Amino acid sequence: MRKSTLRKLIVVLFLLAASGIGFYVHRTKPWLPGLLAQQIFQKDPSFSSKQPVDIVFVFVDHFEPHHIAAVERWEKMYRRLADRHRDADGRKPQHTFFWYWADDRGDVTLRNLTRLAKLAYEGYGEVELHLHHNNDTPLTVTRELQRRIKLSQVTGAFITAEEKPKTMYAFIHGMWALDNSREGQFCGVNNELEILRKTGCYADFTHSSWGTMNPTLTNSLYYAKDDPSHPKSYDKGQIVQAEGEAWGDLLIFEGPSILSFEKGRLRYDHGDVTVWDLPTSKRIDRWMRTAIHVKGRPEWIFVKVFTHGAIARDHEPLLGKGAEKMYETLEKKYNDGKRYRLHYATAREAYNILKAAEAGRSGNPNDYRNFVIPPYANQKILANVPYQLITYSSERIEVVSVGDTEGHFQFKEGSVEELRGFLRHVVIESPFDGDPRVRVEGKGTAWVKMRNREGFKEVALQW
Repeated sequence: MRKSTLRKLIVVLFLLAASGIGFYVHRTKPWLPGLLAQQIFQKDPSFSSKQPVDIVFVFVDHFEPHHIAAVERWEKMYRRLADRHRDADGRKPQHTFFWYWADDRGDVTLRNLTRLAKLAYEGYGEVELHLHHNNDTPLTVTRELQRRIKLSQVTGAFITAEEKPKTMYAFIHGMWALDNSREGQFCGVNNELEILRKTGCYADFTHSSWGTMNPTLTNSLYYAKDDPSHPKSYDKGQIVQAEGEAWGDLLIFEGPSILSFEKGRLRYDHGDVTVWDLPTSKRIDRWMRTAIHVKGRPEWIFVKVFTHGAIARDHEPLLGKGAEKMYETLEKKYNDGKRYRLHYATAREAYNILKAAEAGRSGNPNDYRNFVIPPYANQKILANVPYQLITYSSERIEVVSVGDTEGHFQFKEGSVEELRGFLRHVVIESPFDGDPRVRVEGKGTAWVKMRNREGFKEVALQW
């Protein structure tokens, strides 16, 4: 074969290989070229030397326990782990439990949610929504979301503790198939972003991911607008920016997407913490370098990582030595008070801080944890029975019990610390004053314990 012919053959083979690789990338990882360009041309953000960079660290969990023992294990082990660590604000690590369990019978769900509500009440994190679904329609997925919202709200999740409580929640889609992004698998609904917004969802925390479902817009905080005629409407959108405003249907809160070479191999890191992918110091450094932030507020960096925390094999990196090393690295390297300040945040708190940046606020992100969405009821009230929050304010706290057993209510704030009895309707007027008026409807005897006083006092049933 002549040399010229050989050269032509080599060129043809190269072009065929390149086109094949290009087709594969376009078909399976359409976001990859943009990520490559982003990392090649990425510049270190310029931070003000007059103040430290604030790191808002968010740990979200696709929490899917198959038995209640997994939730009980979390209750015990996470307290011990978190109690040993603090951020710049004195806060413990915050874990956001996006709940989903296959055994979704009412009694099992309530037991699991009550345990998670206790962790939220004690200051260890918050509860949000995770959903696996397939072959759904707009109507069926709306009904399923509403059912799970209702189940959550009777344990104080997804309902804000304010004078006129609102339904609010964050979302993670099962199998990363948000808005039918996996070609009809694991979803089926092309207008899911719109449905989420209408049912009270304030932001989606599903991505980053690893396949066709990963957005083309990587390492970003942005708004997406639904196109009901097409899937994956969140693929692109409008970047959140300081002095800007909300747009479209839903905020997409991404975690890191990172390409790197390790031991001669190309590695892709999308923030998943597992027993096979431990949260090492090198990974943490890479997460920080993505510098995900609101445009115009580069000194506030958001680092969102995720896990599947109910899987027993992953309890080592989440509850054992792996987690211990992660928090030690964060607190020693990224919380020196000079170059960095560390803030452990729940999904809701991170969203609030983001919205504060969008509104033009600056300074310490800790001041904005409740900027637009107040804490959920389960952070203010702990109950052993299902209940409905009617109102929560300095003038009045009102709850209605929907259980048929003896109720035990605890209140984190105010003069009333606990209430016990077969309670149906509870009103505490002037709850934050010295001697509030407590009115109770139920049967038998109700007992109240005032904060900083010993013992319980009998309360006359009224109405």
